Amino acid sequence: MEKQKDTFDVLLIEDDDDHAEVIEFYITESFSYTGVKRIYDGERAMAYIKEHENGMNSLPDVILLDLKLPRFDGHEILVELKRSHRLKQIPVVVFTTSNSHSDVEKALKNCANSYIVKPMEPEKFKEVIKMIIAYWKLNERIKEKG
Repeated sequence: MEKQKDTFDVLLIEDDDDHAEVIEFYITESFSYTGVKRIYDGERAMAYIKEHENGMNSLPDVILLDLKLPRFDGHEILVELKRSHRLKQIPVVVFTTSNSHSDVEKALKNCANSYIVKPMEPEKFKEVIKMIIAYWKLNERIKEKG
């Protein structure tokens, strides 16, 4: 049986500095040994996908993806992530302000693992972040044991 790794890594693809700061704070405050790497826009996200497709770079355990990104939107990023041989198994949680039915349908059609609308109230925002990470950390432990 493989040794359980010590960290749980989150890739945050988010252009809004305020949202990113709050998300990173709540993740690191609530979960020890959880690292957050942030990508600021769609172009950098596409470069990340290409860079990690064939490399030996370590991969995140979960990706939090905003839809409203400059240069390439989150839907385009999601399609590329799920096309990638190496990255497609990583859970992608669309975490966005859009509650548009068409955005939800499109994200789920393109294999998003979850679609969550960002709450506007700070306490609810914190609770949602904690639930997302707790769920995927639990899922990772179950996967490792299986």
